[in-house]
Amino acid sequence: MGRVKKTMQLIRESIGKIDTNYDICSGNINDIKRESRDAYDLICNGFRFGYIQGMKAARAERKGR
Repeated sequence: MGRVKKTMQLIRESIGKIDTNYDICSGNINDIKRESRDAYDLICNGFRFGYIQGMKAARAERKGR
């Protein structure tokens, strides 16, 4: 897998383009923070949440939502 370059640029460019049904909200962030043991765990849990949301979005797109 290739390294993602210009990480923050990609994040900034996504603002306003993510369907709110698959975005992260403050409740999700608080849950992830509360359940994470340390910064490493927090990042991994945040990534997993994003991956799951992305899979849901892809599934909805395939179904023509």
